Amino acid sequence: MVGTVTDETTDQPIEGAMVRLADFAGSVRETLSGPAGGFVFDGVVPGEYVFGVRRIGYEGLSTPLEIGPDALATLNLRLTPRAILMEPLNVDIEGRPPRLAETGFYDRLEEGWGTYFEPEWIRTRSAGFIRLSHFVSNLQMRAPLSRCSQVPVYYDERLIGQAAGWGTSKAASINAAGLHRSAVGPAPRILDELSVTDVGAAELYTPPAPIPLFAFNDTTAACGAIILWSDWTARTAEVPQIEVKLCEPAGRPGEVALDGFVEDELTEVRLPAAHVYASYAIPDGAGRSDLAVRTDSLGRYRLCDLPAGVAVELEAAYGPDPGLSTVVDAASGTEVQLTVPVTVPGAITGLVVNEGTGRPFQNVPVVLVGTDFRAVTGTAGRFSIEDLPPGSYRIRAVCEGFESIAQDVALVPGASVRVMLALRPEGPLPPRRCAD
Repeated sequence: MVGTVTDETTDQPIEGAMVRLADFAGSVRETLSGPAGGFVFDGVVPGEYVFGVRRIGYEGLSTPLEIGPDALATLNLRLTPRAILMEPLNVDIEGRPPRLAETGFYDRLEEGWGTYFEPEWIRTRSAGFIRLSHFVSNLQMRAPLSRCSQVPVYYDERLIGQAAGWGTSKAASINAAGLHRSAVGPAPRILDELSVTDVGAAELYTPPAPIPLFAFNDTTAACGAIILWSDWTARTAEVPQIEVKLCEPAGRPGEVALDGFVEDELTEVRLPAAHVYASYAIPDGAGRSDLAVRTDSLGRYRLCDLPAGVAVELEAAYGPDPGLSTVVDAASGTEVQLTVPVTVPGAITGLVVNEGTGRPFQNVPVVLVGTDFRAVTGTAGRFSIEDLPPGSYRIRAVCEGFESIAQDVALVPGASVRVMLALRPEGPLPPRRCAD
């Protein structure tokens, strides 16, 4: 089975698209499209499959595919660039980044609720600062300090820790434990990931100023809040072109290289420009060595010239989102897949009923058309399909002897959508195994 992947608007080949072929027995095969957009699956047996293609910056494709005994012609797949939906903006001041305007930053600036630092101010006054916590202290010197000893800090609407408030003589390092799964907080190198170069704009609020709704709670009402926006948010809405050159091993005896990919944990889309951190004990007992590299445009990374056989702790991060660490032994040819929970999953729950009687159905399959996501109703006719990537789905209940009308569902990140699926008898005597 062969095919090509191209851009629908430019007809140019797409390199690095994740092409997936899954059968209904649970077997999954994956490959990446090459520089000319081509891909190949060898030894595909006839049968029914779910075929999918994903690439960052494009709409995903997923569709049922039946492969017969005769060889398939070349599949020509055309991906549509992922549109970024925005409400119309009336921009009166030149240079306002659309993504920052979407957050309501400029609306709040015009209201004058707090103290505001626009992208140009951040760029021209961040020289000499590296750690984000130190730069936050600099921002507070230009605004009234809260009377609380600690002030909550938000980054792109997410609580990332506390900074020093009134009566303190030294800036407190931001404790990002709230973003990470470790109860004691992340290792120091993760704190270094949040540097001044990651900030594109900032807002500071001191009581009794109104607090934006996403940050409003009892603590911020009493102590105020520091709200930071990433440099990515402050830029334009274009998908950035990432150019990262992977290292080349020197080939010295006793040294090896580790290769792998960094993926979104939920969607399995590979992440360009993600950070990969590595740490290992130096064999002669001279302490530990810490390395940091970035993935290239295809989400690949490489760590060169590692001592063969050492235990290497690996951890990936994509912006402020960290992944879980893993430990592997450095060996020639080792490839390690790392994941980062970037996409927030959603869920579809609901009830399957008899349209005529209103009574629930049990043991009825519920499927998302064109995907391998499915569930079965319980004794009360309820079902739940969880850990779903955001997107548009068509959901259907399947029961022999009953007519089912599919429903379209739009799922946003972190949402749980409830639906009711009604089955209509196709004849007077449907099979008893599907009776309510």
